[in-house]
Amino acid sequence: MTAPVRILAVADSDSNLKWAAATLERLGTGPERSIAVLRSPIAPSAAQTRAALAGTDLAAPPVVGLRGLRSCLRRTSPDAVIVAATGATAELIGCLAVRHVERRPVLVAGLPGIAVAGIERMAAWRRWVDAFIVHGRREADDVAAAFAQVGASPRIVLDRLPFLGDPYHLAAPVRRVVFAAQAKVPEGRDERVAILEGLARLAGTGLEVVVKLRAAAGERQTHNEAFPYDVLWKREHTVLGFPESAIRFVEGRMRDWLDPDSALVTVSSTAAIEALALGLPTVLINDFGIREALLNEPFAHSGCLVRLADVPELLRAGGPVPDPAWLDRNYLHTDPPELVGALAELVDQRRAGALSELPDIRPRDRAAHLRAVLRTGTPSWLHCRGGGRG
Repeated sequence: MTAPVRILAVADSDSNLKWAAATLERLGTGPERSIAVLRSPIAPSAAQTRAALAGTDLAAPPVVGLRGLRSCLRRTSPDAVIVAATGATAELIGCLAVRHVERRPVLVAGLPGIAVAGIERMAAWRRWVDAFIVHGRREADDVAAAFAQVGASPRIVLDRLPFLGDPYHLAAPVRRVVFAAQAKVPEGRDERVAILEGLARLAGTGLEVVVKLRAAAGERQTHNEAFPYDVLWKREHTVLGFPESAIRFVEGRMRDWLDPDSALVTVSSTAAIEALALGLPTVLINDFGIREALLNEPFAHSGCLVRLADVPELLRAGGPVPDPAWLDRNYLHTDPPELVGALAELVDQRRAGALSELPDIRPRDRAAHLRAVLRTGTPSWLHCRGGGRG
């Protein structure tokens, strides 16, 4: 009797945990699925963990240091490890998986959102993976080219973003506008205050305006946020001439706020893809231009880039009309999902002893590697020997 396939996902932050959990859910109930969070300063809070796991049947994951992760790998002996982590931490997880599972597992990675700035660095930190999950055909081309630059050629697996819903049958006019905040976009205080002022003016047209925060006060995110929108609003709303109640700030899952009478506004966020998948009016504001630092270059030809001041009139007309060719080239393609089949093939190769040999992973940057070790709160007893790909 063939043993069930065992899949372990390891995440390090709220966004990576959400992606890892949703990806495991896409694999169905056939495999034995488990998930763990590696201890670090950006590890998700209990509330962020609940939001990330909502809609799945996964149990709350343990938060482990390197010693705990090593024990988890040895105990579960996974056929495949899904690495859902940032930079040197991803490399560290891969190193542990190679060293502490008797026959090395299939190593899979992916990104929790849109592949934009820094894709070359992303590939360099993950040059050792067997497979990399992408969510659009443009992204597949960009990722393959980035891996080629570091001498690696993992299997590129095209699948749909795992947390997208089915489109609504829209009939009601827009009642609520949801602004999807991001930690780093835009970074400047003045730009963020300008967004808040524009949202408050939007509320003055009779719309409910909700800012969906990435984290509550005191919670960490994948990226640090210098000027949280809710803190700025408390300080600036009187100066701007608006009551504090003009804008509502909420937490939790983005999906819980995207009702059929909602529209989504953002600078650049995977939430825009969620809203487009639901068929909701979706606006990416271009008040600050289109450039790499704003992470909005992938939306350049989407048909959804609009100035914030033009949003009320545009929503009355039904919202922007996204370009069908852009949708198909990017994240709302109709290509058959490849993840389940690709993973099954790689696991079969592993069990047959035909998976390509992978040397111990040599840290790309020893200083960054050491910081990643220390961030887990575990002594630096781990050493990665040998030379990896690239």
